[in-house]
Amino acid sequence: MSQANLEFGLTVAAVARRLGIAPDTLRTWDRRYGLGPSDHVQGRHRRYSPADIARLDYMRSLVASGIATSEAARLAREADLDAATLVPRSRTNPLHVVPDVEDSNVVGIDGVRGSIKALSRSAALLDARACEDLLDRLIAKHGVTWTWDSVVVPTLVKLGKTWEESQQGIEAEHLLSEAIMSSFRKLVSDSTETTNARPIVLASAPHELHTLPLHAIAAGLAEHGISTRVLGARTPADSLSSAVRQLGACAVVVWSQSFGTADYTVWEGLGRQRPAPLLMAGGPGWDGKIPDGVITKSDLSSTLIALAAATGRM
Repeated sequence: MSQANLEFGLTVAAVARRLGIAPDTLRTWDRRYGLGPSDHVQGRHRRYSPADIARLDYMRSLVASGIATSEAARLAREADLDAATLVPRSRTNPLHVVPDVEDSNVVGIDGVRGSIKALSRSAALLDARACEDLLDRLIAKHGVTWTWDSVVVPTLVKLGKTWEESQQGIEAEHLLSEAIMSSFRKLVSDSTETTNARPIVLASAPHELHTLPLHAIAAGLAEHGISTRVLGARTPADSLSSAVRQLGACAVVVWSQSFGTADYTVWEGLGRQRPAPLLMAGGPGWDGKIPDGVITKSDLSSTLIALAAATGRM
């Protein structure tokens, strides 16, 4: 959208589309914090000026970075803005993030609580870039397993409960899942030097759509230079057997997230592979009827240890 168009002002709906913020959120920010449209022509709806949009965009970035909404609004109101470019000059200064303090208006992103809060807010704002940036920093500092167990899973559970209680927010959960997979895939693609000649194959059960845990496993292994192949959702049993045979896989993980998605026929073809790979049933969808020779693990850390051992690394 050109600067010329903005000179006439934009409606709530247009600003919402431009910034990726829900219209109801914009109205709330106007009502609570005074960050609303400043242009007003008699007989017409109020319109957002370029300076208004720059202020809102700045506030959005602050909230996504973990700043409390009320504090972000204050900073946005006081920011020195360059309305011509729609970029606040103060954005060139790095944000000051402090450790978690109960009474603080600034949320620390190094601690568990602050990280969950920041990630939840970024997801609620549908800011995929902010989600990925935060995840990338957490993974770089703490590793995949810590980030998954301490931040990713609790945040997804939190968003899931919101959906169950209010039937709202599923779009935030979906966007966050995509951001998580994107961060994990980047880590895997950057891991070019691998040590295992026989890769580990990761696939969802023939009726299973969930793949996010598989990408977590792949990223956790990539941190240690272990090569994987993620086959994705609803992998047919015969296709999985064919891929394992073609790759000469040293281990196979079949993920079943939900009851009814597990298909026990997958183990029949895999059990006949030579050389025999390690077989692992992942996820809560397997109801305990696991064939002999197939192992299960309860968490990401123990899963990674078992799979690394299958490569001969341990």
